[in-house]
Amino acid sequence: IERIFRQDWLAIGREEEIAKPGDYMAVDVVGEPIVVTRDEDGGLNAFSNRCRHRGVQVAPNGCGNTRRLTCPYHGWSYDLNGCLVGAPQMDKTEGFDVGDIRLAVLRVGVWHGWVFISLNPEPLPLEEFVAPLEGDVGFLQQGRCRIGATLVSTWDCNWKLVTENLSDPYHFRALHGSSFGPRIPIETYKFELRDRGGISASYDAAPQTPKGDALLGPMPWLSNYPPGLSVFGFMAPNMTVIGRIDEVHVYTVWPEAVDRTRVVLYRLFAEDHFGLPDFKEKSKVHSDYLAGVVDEDVWVAPMLQQAAASKNFKPGRMSWLEEAVHHQMRYNAERTFS
Repeated sequence: IERIFRQDWLAIGREEEIAKPGDYMAVDVVGEPIVVTRDEDGGLNAFSNRCRHRGVQVAPNGCGNTRRLTCPYHGWSYDLNGCLVGAPQMDKTEGFDVGDIRLAVLRVGVWHGWVFISLNPEPLPLEEFVAPLEGDVGFLQQGRCRIGATLVSTWDCNWKLVTENLSDPYHFRALHGSSFGPRIPIETYKFELRDRGGISASYDAAPQTPKGDALLGPMPWLSNYPPGLSVFGFMAPNMTVIGRIDEVHVYTVWPEAVDRTRVVLYRLFAEDHFGLPDFKEKSKVHSDYLAGVVDEDVWVAPMLQQAAASKNFKPGRMSWLEEAVHHQMRYNAERTFS
């Protein structure tokens, strides 16, 4: 947490979730409550979601709309720029000045509709941090997409086992043999290994639906691409982007304990497609199908964790198809122990 998650930019949600003045998004990031607000001028602000008095959260987890962020413990309230504007019964306290107090400010930025925050007061510029992923998946134009559905799941394993699993095509034919596994040409799979643990791959594969067909048709800006367009991009520490001709699905991975991880899966569809008369039904087919795929991975996650703690287990030789997994392992080891 200290050497990786507290240093890097982290995607915590979509800008559309806090689109209007007064909107806020409150989430937990590796044990730190965070709140992002849209102020009256339309700007984004990110703060530690802890009152400057006794540390109680000033916004409940989730999304909402408000003019004031108010601590439920003693009633201190803050405006959308994080400035203290009310502190009941503090007027007789010597040396206390409302104007001196503000919620702790965090770095915030936006990339293709994704809201990023950093717990590091001096991170790399966001555009530099995301540059490798931009080069690999920027053409998907996620900023022109909207959320069709989100799925939150708990994996009973360490967070690194989750990100490794998402970049491991070796398990597709076995674990996912009854879903998408047979459609992925793993024999021709070729990864590009990027700096700072990044990974990309492009290959030919069917859309993520039960029959492998693009129910909504291609996203308009991808209409000139082949129907089997598939692209994969991983940005350390915890963001995986997988694009198809008709949608984009993105995983964000959050460690909650050494053996428990929260995974948020976003299904993004072209904004133009939301107006189709059968969008709701067809997008649900997409989402239900991918939820089944996630269940397959969640099922095996505890066994991976148990193996890591077993005195009777010694890891076997890695396959050439696990090149990206090895790349992640080396990068995380360097970040943790260098």
